[in-house]
Amino acid sequence: MLQFLTRRLFLLIPVMIGIIFITFGIVRLIPGNPCVTMLGERATQEKCDRFMERYGLNDNLAVQFGRYLTNMVKGDLGDSIKFTRPVADIIAERLPLTIELTLCAMLFSTVFGVLFGVVSALKRNSFIDTLTMIGANIGVSMPVFWLGLMLAYVFALMLKGTPFFIPPSGRLSAGMTLMNLAKFWEMGEISGFQKFVIDFISNSLIPNAIITGNWTAVKDGLWHLILPSVAVGTIPMAVIARMTRSSLLEV
Repeated sequence: MLQFLTRRLFLLIPVMIGIIFITFGIVRLIPGNPCVTMLGERATQEKCDRFMERYGLNDNLAVQFGRYLTNMVKGDLGDSIKFTRPVADIIAERLPLTIELTLCAMLFSTVFGVLFGVVSALKRNSFIDTLTMIGANIGVSMPVFWLGLMLAYVFALMLKGTPFFIPPSGRLSAGMTLMNLAKFWEMGEISGFQKFVIDFISNSLIPNAIITGNWTAVKDGLWHLILPSVAVGTIPMAVIARMTRSSLLEV
């Protein structure tokens, strides 16, 4: 097993380099001047010359790729054109929320997928089995973005003002905030890896709210996660339901 994992890890290296190379190549194949793309109407010849020199875009592609790979290894992913901030900072800021959504979607898909699969297997060839499998087939083929829009339309617009209203976006209701854990624990000035860990947990809404004892925020945050979790978890739920049914029928 250890040899298998080691071999797989070594094979992952050329695969990752290949993906990085393809990503780099696709960006460079996009037509147009990167300076004009970044600066828009402000892109004078003088500004473009400084821009190209600053980012090393006058170098040949081999040198650019080497620099790109070196910076990536060091964690320097460059600056975002849209947000004019380091990409690594944006990822670190939003990754905790993405992980929360992923875990909630996985929980939803696993619980209901196994449940529907077991019920379908126990009621084989019945109306419930047929209905469950039709629902699973529809769930597998349903586009996530369309399902998300329909859920938002029904629960956020049609049911607005009723007890069944569910917020379609955002992580907390307006006016509700959370405290940074460094301030909560009165840690003072922190830096380096410790700051990264504290900021990461602070940006994780549910763990932050639990640690600080803000149970209103916990409830509100979970309420905001319902629609996105259902939208993201429907396809995996359908797949798990079909696999569970097939596995039980083969036993």
